[in-house]
Amino acid sequence: MKRIFVFYHYVARGYGHMIRSVFLFLIALAAPAVLAQNCTTYVLVDPFNGKTGRGLDDLTAERFQASMGNASLPVVSATQNFNNRVLVLTETSGSADSKEIDALVRGIAAKARTAPDGRPIAFGAFAEEAIIGKEFLDDPRKRSSAIDEVLAQAARLPGKYASLFDSLHQAIAVFGPHQPGDTILLLTDGHDNKSKRNLNDMEKEFAASGTRLLVVIRPKFTPTGVFRDFRQHTREEDLSLKILSSSTGGAYTGFRNDRFLEFAWVGYLLGIQAPATLDKPKEWKLQIKDPNGKIDKNVFLYSPWHLTPCGPVTAAAR
Repeated sequence: MKRIFVFYHYVARGYGHMIRSVFLFLIALAAPAVLAQNCTTYVLVDPFNGKTGRGLDDLTAERFQASMGNASLPVVSATQNFNNRVLVLTETSGSADSKEIDALVRGIAAKARTAPDGRPIAFGAFAEEAIIGKEFLDDPRKRSSAIDEVLAQAARLPGKYASLFDSLHQAIAVFGPHQPGDTILLLTDGHDNKSKRNLNDMEKEFAASGTRLLVVIRPKFTPTGVFRDFRQHTREEDLSLKILSSSTGGAYTGFRNDRFLEFAWVGYLLGIQAPATLDKPKEWKLQIKDPNGKIDKNVFLYSPWHLTPCGPVTAAAR
């Protein structure tokens, strides 16, 4: 009997070790699922009434409906009054030979100087190369001084051609770690004849960084034989910028409204509960519901084509 008891005792101990090992193994398998939790990513969107062209105000988070594939993405917040970082990037090519272009550049700089106190703004200028301030300054006096320095340096650079996409690449880098609402306001005639990067490169960079691009096209001046088919080339370049700005949730407009800088603070900063598996930008869908809970088909919505994964959260809401 003693031998039998001892046998069963060791069998029981053996099963105990095995059960404990299986239990620990199951915990190890479940750990990623337990630790990997949904998080909140932030995105700027701008809704309009498609019939009247007026912006939609006072929308709550419940009025937005987000999804990725067949999965619903909860919209946890919708903030209309936000204070994001804005980089004003203006093209200066041709300004040395044109009083009109020089006046435009200086007018744009004046808008950035006199933006309201408390708005974090950086300023940059580009032609064949780009000079961009490294700080987002909310004090108008410090901001004005930084803009003067950028313009002084830009005046000494070659200015016949434009490196548009390379300058945008440099501008994205200035932001460093992404913050909700980061926006580049680009003022350009749309030409790029010096960049190493192209539209596809920049689409990927903007999607990965979560930065929004607003484009304001300055008046075009007759070129001096740079392109054989200037009009066709211009149409292709305009289309590239329209695609790029749209992909980021931004807008493309002509130089018609001197309040263009205000575009950078218009819209909603949405908090989207993203799945834990979202580890790279991915296509998503955003719609707006009417007060009755049905999808409002009269709404035109500026929103990025890809939702970026969660990153360090720095509140931009005021």
